[in-house]
Amino acid sequence: MDGEGKRGKAVIVGGSIAGISCAHALTLAGWDVLVLEKTPSSPTGSPTGAGLGLNSFSQQIIQSWLPHSKQQQLLHNTTIPLTIDQNHVTDSEKKVHCALTRDESFNFRAAHWADLHGLLYTALPSDIFLWGHLFLSFHVVDGKGSVIVKAEVLETGKVVEIVGDLLVAADGCLSSIRQKYLPDFKLRL
Repeated sequence: MDGEGKRGKAVIVGGSIAGISCAHALTLAGWDVLVLEKTPSSPTGSPTGAGLGLNSFSQQIIQSWLPHSKQQQLLHNTTIPLTIDQNHVTDSEKKVHCALTRDESFNFRAAHWADLHGLLYTALPSDIFLWGHLFLSFHVVDGKGSVIVKAEVLETGKVVEIVGDLLVAADGCLSSIRQKYLPDFKLRL
């Protein structure tokens, strides 16, 4: 750690739930965090996105990231309980349908993507986000243990360089960062 108690600078590529979750965890661990996201602004309130299931451990982690009891209550109010988990099997030939398992103490909560994203986003300082920045490339600086990230500012077309000590690839299933290290990795269809 340096004299200010910070571990270093973490550059997170991707401002969706994975990137914002990494920002929360790294901030709590003492990192100075910067999040690059290609969309021009936060999608908070967007009607798009899927539902997410949060197990009890995920709920505890998210609660720890929310500094105010009002935000913690909002997490509870914007999710719905999933109290029973059932797995079924159907044999269409015999026209039989039966339950394989049933868990009465499931303790999951369902959240809409935009609601969870908005809650996590507003609990972070807004100045750690660089909206409208398209990740282009990175390279590791030999001997210094740091990384230089190049990004295009989409509004101006200007290319900027950001120096960090840690690079987090939270740029989705088609991650160009992951592709550099795992070029033969293919998505399953």
